[in-house]
Amino acid sequence: MAGNIQDMYNLLQQLKSNPVSFMASKKYNIPQGMTDPGQIIQHLLNTGQVTQNAVNQNFNSPLYRQLYGQRQ
Repeated sequence: MAGNIQDMYNLLQQLKSNPVSFMASKKYNIPQGMTDPGQIIQHLLNTGQVTQNAVNQNFNSPLYRQLYGQRQ
């Protein structure tokens, strides 16, 4: 279990430090120079690379809420 938590933490740090590179490594196509998370999410939605349902599920997940201090 501890390995999984460390892996998730490492992925989060990679995402925070270079979101475009991280997303590209996960097979998402994001234009170079785009760094704003809202713009990235909107681009992924507009190009059909993710669905609104997938975005909603991720932002409403307990893990997201824990990482960003939001209450359920």
